[in-house]
Amino acid sequence: MKSFQPEYALIARETREENRRQLADMLRQIAMERAARLPPPPELTSLETQLQASVRNSLRDVQRAKDVQSSHVLRWLRS
Repeated sequence: MKSFQPEYALIARETREENRRQLADMLRQIAMERAARLPPPPELTSLETQLQASVRNSLRDVQRAKDVQSSHVLRWLRS
């Protein structure tokens, strides 16, 4: 039996390498399938464009708050 040990070791090593390759292929396939299900990445916008959008949103929110406050004041004046 000892005379076959090098052969058994070689077969075991080759089997492990083949199993690793198969596992790597399966993991690669899973990663590709998951990546295909992801939504497309958002468009890259410059920092200036992001800042402009943020300022616009802030101004809109401030105007909305002013409108609400004005409506409350008008309602109070009418009563």
